Formats: sequence, C-alpha cells, structure tokens
Amino acid sequence: MGITNDDIEKISPEITFITSNAEIEAIALVSSEGYQIAFSALPQYQVDGDQFCGLASALLMTGRSTIQQLFQEDLSEIILRAEDGYIVITNAGKLVIVCAGTEIDTMMKTVKVMRVAAKNLIKIFEE
Repeated sequence: MGITNDDIEKISPEITFITSNAEIEAIALVSSEGYQIAFSALPQYQVDGDQFCGLASALLMTGRSTIQQLFQEDLSEIILRAEDGYIVITNAGKLVIVCAGTEIDTMMKTVKVMRVAAKNLIKIFEE
C-alpha cells in the first residue's frame, strides 16, 4: 500500500492525537502487510525502528491467523504486557498502529486512545 502526501496530511492529526493523549515511548505506523510507514521513539527508549516494526508485524500476522481460526473474525488489537512495559498493536483498516510504553498504569488509557484513533483512520480511508 502506497502512502501519498495527501494520506500523510490526513493521518497526521490522528498520530498527534495519540502522542498527545497517551504516555508512550514509541509509536509506529505499519501497513496491513507489515511494512513500516513511520516510526518515532523517545531518545531514552533504546529500540531500532526496523526491529520494532518487524516484531510488531510478526505478532500481527500470528494474531490475525489465530483469531481467524478460533473466532472467524478480524483481529482488533494485541496487548502484550511485561512487568515494566507493554506494547499495543491496533488494527486501523489499511494501517496498523503500534505503541510501546513503560508505565503500566497508563496502559488502558493508551488502549482507549488507540481505539479512537483507529476508528478515525478507518473512516479516513473509507472516503
């Protein structure tokens, strides 16, 4: 899926919405096929963008397959939690939003913010 300059202008407000309302250290936008479109992380969050998106893509493909086989539905989101951090992968139609945070207490707020942004991104690409 190619992203045009018009598409970038349309999705930028949603990325700003996420980064303004969720306490995250890294965010990526990935195509539904798993290709990195955009990546950003705080300097202190030591992660390679290609690796971050690659791992998210692998989780996404596994999650989609699992949900499809077990429930015959499309995947909505994947939430991975460790003792000191989490990753949320949210389906946004043609795009996938991936966020990582280190404050567990903010995880559910991040999930809610990502759900709102995902719904808006789906609407943008339906037009």
